Amino acid sequence: MGESAELEQLRELIELFPAEYSIDDVEEANRLARTRFEVLDNTVIPKQIIYTKNGLLNVSVESFIAFCKEYHAFIFKEIISINGEFRSSDHDGSGSVYFGGQRRQELRPRFTGSKPENIENDLKESFQHLLDFESDSPVNDVLRFYQKFVFTHPFYDGNGRIARLFVNLYLLAYSKFVDWKNLQDKGDFLRKLNYYHDTGKEEHFEWWAKVCYKFVYDISDEDEK
Repeated sequence: MGESAELEQLRELIELFPAEYSIDDVEEANRLARTRFEVLDNTVIPKQIIYTKNGLLNVSVESFIAFCKEYHAFIFKEIISINGEFRSSDHDGSGSVYFGGQRRQELRPRFTGSKPENIENDLKESFQHLLDFESDSPVNDVLRFYQKFVFTHPFYDGNGRIARLFVNLYLLAYSKFVDWKNLQDKGDFLRKLNYYHDTGKEEHFEWWAKVCYKFVYDISDEDEK
């Protein structure tokens, strides 16, 4: 998503779910959200994986769902009133969300995410891919998670950020990381992901995964010091 589209989406959410920031402060609010994301990614996530490795942190779909809400609440606190809340049929618009642009030659959105009443079950399915910290295929597992999570689209905004935090957490356990900037700068990342969203065909997941594999790297011993 480009910065202008990101700002416009946040402006709409601030208007719909006002908190302390007004729509006139949207650029400042967006900078604050980005800064908080960096704090989570650089400080909280490394600590959580250390606790997990030492058996001090419970790993379950329930705990991941709780983290999911906590991450979102931290990023969007004071920015929107529904920080940390999944989409709900009680909200204006009955919890509807649209993403992925419009289908060609059709005046309707490409994707609508899970229905609000299905969000938690669909998230449980996505987090099942992150429960094995001794997997032989961690990159494949985490990509399965990412696709399912963003397709579920549990929040009105910030779904990609939250998904990236979990990807980073899981891969850190395997001393790996994703070069997100260069990966997302490549048009194939979003285009092929959306194509798999559309078709659900395994071969199309593999096409998207091949794009991602090129930007997953090992963390050297020196990097970890």
